[in-house]
Amino acid sequence: MFEQLKRKLLISVGLGALVFLGLSIYSDLDRLAEAFRAFELIFVPLALFLALVNYGVRFVRWQMYLSWLKIPLAKGDSLIVFLAGLVLSVTPGKAGELLKAYFIRHRLGIPVRRSAPAVVMERLADFIALIFLSLAGVFSFEQGVLPFWVVTGLTAGMLLFLGWSKGMGWCIEWFGRLPVVGRFAPSFRDAYEGMRVLITPLHLFGGVVLGIAAWFAECLGFYYVIHGFGGQVGVAAATFIYSFATLFGALTLLPGGLGPTEGSMSGLLVHRGMPLANAVGATFIIRVCTLWFAVALGALVFILGRNRLDWAEDVEPEFAKGVQIEADGIVEKET
Repeated sequence: MFEQLKRKLLISVGLGALVFLGLSIYSDLDRLAEAFRAFELIFVPLALFLALVNYGVRFVRWQMYLSWLKIPLAKGDSLIVFLAGLVLSVTPGKAGELLKAYFIRHRLGIPVRRSAPAVVMERLADFIALIFLSLAGVFSFEQGVLPFWVVTGLTAGMLLFLGWSKGMGWCIEWFGRLPVVGRFAPSFRDAYEGMRVLITPLHLFGGVVLGIAAWFAECLGFYYVIHGFGGQVGVAAATFIYSFATLFGALTLLPGGLGPTEGSMSGLLVHRGMPLANAVGATFIIRVCTLWFAVALGALVFILGRNRLDWAEDVEPEFAKGVQIEADGIVEKET
């Protein structure tokens, strides 16, 4: 597993380097160097601190989800699992974070299908939170209003459908009749039962509110980084640019949204009056202080806690049945 993660990370780092190189060349390397020389470095530790606030609030929510799903993972183990999952922030749609469910399975012997809803709900609550944060400036920019409402409408429709147990039951039943993949229907049914617990109005509201608080911390970090480059952008505009660009990158399903996120972030800053080199510099700094800081922190926890995360020896043989780890993901066998 470690070698697979290392290979995927190296590919993502390479892609990230190419993205920054392309933006650097486009913005003029000499002007970009001038922008970095003029940047006030005091805003880097501030942005890193606000990123830590983001992770801290999301960890509180992660603990809530595990509690609601009645998964008795000790807080120390839970923190290691949560932070180690950050190393997979650069997987398409952050789907690699499902490995957190794999770690829980090794620690407690709980099937992946029982804890996976917590990981899925994390992403869904984050997505909804970013939509709300985008409201801070979508109308003042007068750009992206139509795509914003389309995404909002589709998300609302998906939530309503997920809450319609009869409709989901029909879909799972239909899925179960399909050849080859139909054997996974019982696992999907069990996973959906967990999702139903987490999308009740009270639980959904709590998860989204914490998501808004977490991601606003990073939006605030972006605001300070912009001012470190001399940009005159308000908190509402910075919040919109960061949340909208993050949403756009997530929708592309590219690893970490690499490329579209940086491009849209820089473009919106230029639209707001920042020189191109300064906009690219601000984009680079905030991505290092958020996305790549998360990956580095996750990698450190994963390496230092490698022995503890390799929990196969703690799993009773009877619990080991039912989960198959394949090269590209986690597959739940029918039991």
